[in-house]
Amino acid sequence: MRVKFCGTASLADMRCAVDAGCDAVGFIMGVTHKSSDFVTAAEAARMIRHLPPFIEPVAVTHLQETDDLIRLVRDSRCTTLQVQNTVEPAELDAVRDALPYVTIVKAVHVTDASAVGTAKHYEPYADALLLDTRTRERLGGTGIPHDWNISAKIVAGSAIPVILAGGLTPENVREAIRKVRPYGVDVHTGVKKDGVRNPERTLAFAREARDALSGEPDR
Repeated sequence: MRVKFCGTASLADMRCAVDAGCDAVGFIMGVTHKSSDFVTAAEAARMIRHLPPFIEPVAVTHLQETDDLIRLVRDSRCTTLQVQNTVEPAELDAVRDALPYVTIVKAVHVTDASAVGTAKHYEPYADALLLDTRTRERLGGTGIPHDWNISAKIVAGSAIPVILAGGLTPENVREAIRKVRPYGVDVHTGVKKDGVRNPERTLAFAREARDALSGEPDR
């Protein structure tokens, strides 16, 4: 089970994720909605210089315009782009043409059953989907789980990897994985304590996620 820790705002955050054995770290940049732990592209680039091999740096953004997305990836030196906001498929194609080395993850907000159709709409244009929760103010980082039954339906019908996010914690990630069967999981607020990323909760999350399907083949 792949594990991504999002909202990396400091070298201490990054070390915490690395020590837990993460597969990816997310840097929130280019925000247009309420968010926490966001950084500039330059700050992300400085942290990425200290990232060990084989851990993916992910640019997580609310930006929508092609030129803005391309500039953000180039300036931050990330190799994966996670698009949280609504964009046209043609925008994702344009990003791919400009940055053929970049993996594109498109967030789908699971507010109701219409998310199944939204996921299918973006599937041909993304390398992976990320199922998240949103509110009027926030495009992610809500700390609120969504309907895992809908997420499980999306995973079962998807031709590309699907990552589960939204309100995951060390206490519920095992149940979520068993219910949804995602390719990977993504957490931000669920591993915080007193407003900062907590080493014990971060390690516990990774352990629970990796053990959730113990004895079953990795997807």
